[in-house]
Amino acid sequence: MTKLLKIGFAVATLLTIIVGCSTEKNSVVNRTYHSVNARFNGYFNATELINQSVSSYRASRAEDYYQLLPIDPVPNEEEVIGMYPAIDTAIVKCKKVIRDHSMPSNDRPSRKKDEHNTWIDENWTMIGIASYYRRDYEGAMKSFKFVRKFYNDDPSLYVGELWMAKTNMAEGKYTEARFNLDNLDRAITEQEDKKANKSLDKEDRPAKFPKSIRFDLEKTKAELALQEGDKLGAINFLEESLKHTTFADRNKRGRVHFILGQLHEEQGNDAMARDHYSKVTKSNVPFEMAFNAELKEAFFGDEEKVKKELNKMLKDAKNAEFKGQIYYALADIELNEGNEEQGIVYLTQSAFYSENDPFQRGKSYERLGDMSFAKRNYVPAQKYYDSCALAITDDYPNAEVIRNKALRLADLVVAVETAVYEDSVQRIAAMNESDRNKFLKNLVKKIEKEEQERKEREAMRLLELQENENLFTENASGSKWYWNNAKTRSEGALEFKRLWGQRENEDNWRRSEKEVVLSFDPEGDNEFNDSTDVVEEPEEDTLSVESLALNLPLTDSSLAVSNERLLEAYYDAGVIYKEQLNEPLMAEKQFVSVLDRKVENEHNLLSAYQLYGLKKDVDQVKANYYRDYIYNNYPNSDYANFLRDPNYFVKKKERDALAEQEYVKVLDRYDRGIYSPVMSKADQVINEEKDNVFRAKYMLLKAMCLGQTRRKKDDLIPVLEMLVAEYPGTPEEGRAKEMLDIIKNGYSKNIEADFSSKSPFKYEDKVKLMVVIFLDKEVSSASAKSRISDFNREFFSRDRLKIKSLAYGEGSVVIVDEFETESDAGAYIRAYKKTRKYLLDLQNANILMITNDNLKVLVQKQNLKEYQDFYDEYY
Repeated sequence: MTKLLKIGFAVATLLTIIVGCSTEKNSVVNRTYHSVNARFNGYFNATELINQSVSSYRASRAEDYYQLLPIDPVPNEEEVIGMYPAIDTAIVKCKKVIRDHSMPSNDRPSRKKDEHNTWIDENWTMIGIASYYRRDYEGAMKSFKFVRKFYNDDPSLYVGELWMAKTNMAEGKYTEARFNLDNLDRAITEQEDKKANKSLDKEDRPAKFPKSIRFDLEKTKAELALQEGDKLGAINFLEESLKHTTFADRNKRGRVHFILGQLHEEQGNDAMARDHYSKVTKSNVPFEMAFNAELKEAFFGDEEKVKKELNKMLKDAKNAEFKGQIYYALADIELNEGNEEQGIVYLTQSAFYSENDPFQRGKSYERLGDMSFAKRNYVPAQKYYDSCALAITDDYPNAEVIRNKALRLADLVVAVETAVYEDSVQRIAAMNESDRNKFLKNLVKKIEKEEQERKEREAMRLLELQENENLFTENASGSKWYWNNAKTRSEGALEFKRLWGQRENEDNWRRSEKEVVLSFDPEGDNEFNDSTDVVEEPEEDTLSVESLALNLPLTDSSLAVSNERLLEAYYDAGVIYKEQLNEPLMAEKQFVSVLDRKVENEHNLLSAYQLYGLKKDVDQVKANYYRDYIYNNYPNSDYANFLRDPNYFVKKKERDALAEQEYVKVLDRYDRGIYSPVMSKADQVINEEKDNVFRAKYMLLKAMCLGQTRRKKDDLIPVLEMLVAEYPGTPEEGRAKEMLDIIKNGYSKNIEADFSSKSPFKYEDKVKLMVVIFLDKEVSSASAKSRISDFNREFFSRDRLKIKSLAYGEGSVVIVDEFETESDAGAYIRAYKKTRKYLLDLQNANILMITNDNLKVLVQKQNLKEYQDFYDEYY
């Protein structure tokens, strides 16, 4: 009993001490109590949250080892969304500690002069760091400036100054960042000047500079140097940073060594680069970084030794995921030695083994495309560039250039392949029937054989790729992303088969009965009958002599169509060679092919004029030949007129301007009802001025005059039909067809047109907004509110958002409010669409921002499409 009394007395005493720990009383017990809370409940927990969140982000981000690695990667606007819960929790913890454990309290900050809790400044600093990672740079800077103002005798002063530099750099304020870093350098100098420190009173000495931030400080200085283009300075700062690593920094040294290796390699200092790469492999770094360091280190030797080392790496099972990079390195060596054929083989293998590495796959295809392009093999070059464009993502360094190349050459590929095809089918069609059938039979056999060989090669390639992925799986390495991780994919496939069995890759794979045939018997009881029989049409063998013969131009009409396609393809290819690729000889060959066909076609004149332009400055004899060709065959064409008179088009433009003025006068007479002189002028232009640019309009004007003056509307038909025949594809032809239809079929029913398009919604840019989420009628609004509330609580806890639901149409909507600006509402919508946690299928619901007034109109009118159109225009 005595022992229990003692325990009870101790507990009571402890509770009395705790309850009596006022923040206004500066005693040892009070300071200890509040400092312990501030240190562990606030700073320590917040630091752990931020560190774990940042570490998870960096571990999962894909590194680009072909570019200089960022020193300290930070998330962008999209990536940081997943870190919101941890960051916001950290901020809330620190703010709560500051509110509850500051000594004295912060109720009256203006009167507060001292802070007796030694861990409050660390909590302010942590709020700033968390805001920095959240990309709230304004909030971060406020916290760091507060620390600098009120804690100038504490080491937190220097921590805040360092993070101010980082924040300024994130905002592009490099001059301000330089000032921050210079302040820190001065502090270090003063710290090291022992005599200067000893001469000062203890109270006047500067705060002790924390050794724990020296490593981060030097890295920040290196990052600023890189931003300013000073790579030598960056090397010096990174080398200095390695001298200040602490036990806590041990896992960060490897990355610094890798970046130093890259920088030294870029500067041509191979010995230093190799030394740093070798240190990476000895550090605690991710396997991918260690592999890339080993790969780069291997290149600092003679070529035979490098090839031997690379082939050794190929055979190592743990490198299965990186075969694409190894083959690319081997290709690089072969190409440097002039062995292009083997280089192409290695590049092809590199692309093949880079199935899960779009960057390397794109790099290999780009190199193959560049090689073909350099040799003027533009058709294969386009195919390589197109494959590269399909593989790469938007952050690929050369992405836009590659896509433009593929697009620019795509028309050439179409033109060349069309020309080859049409020329081939015409040659086959020109054979006699016996030879043609024999040729087609042999062609069928050849195609079937090539198809079988292609399937066998593809099967072998797939088997080889699967074996490579199996090696990768067995070694349990690889990307964290599901589709890039062979192990997780194989496990997923097994789980799928366990649940669903073996299913074909086809639509509606969940159905056991793939198709239901509904029949309706008009002579029966007029009821639908179900049939579970699957109706399958037998597959026909489309590859036969008869099917191939169907595509041959065996009639005059089909030959004419084939010739049109052929000549257009030749001409298009010539124009691309001439104007886009600056290949005059290749262009000439295509234009000559048009003329050599000796088929009357519009491309003959165009090709002859192009050939004249190509030869007029290099071969006058050939230029004169093509000029005479145009004179003799197209004497009245614009091109012939231009060759006779270089000022032809200038004069034509002047004539057209006069014709326009005359037409405007005639049109004015028509508007005033003076039809007789209008018809006379129209007849003159139609019969005598064939080159008048307004001739089609005069035809239409004549028809309209006849309509005004003749009772019999059939008199308009000859003029309208002439217009349709002579000017197809023009607006005048369209109007003429409408008039002919009215004359022949009568007027359509008059329907009053509604031209009102004014939206009932109003755009206001300085009012608060809410976000409205439209639910399907099957979705419970209560369940949706609960899920959205959970989402808000984790990802937007600081905003204290309110939610409510309203009936809308057959379903309902959930309303989230309120947001101060469009930017805030837009950020919420982006996070909502990217986050599946809690939301599940609600993630795909239609979500829009809206003002209160517009919501009232929307609920009243129940017309979502009308608001969607307004939303698309203004938001």
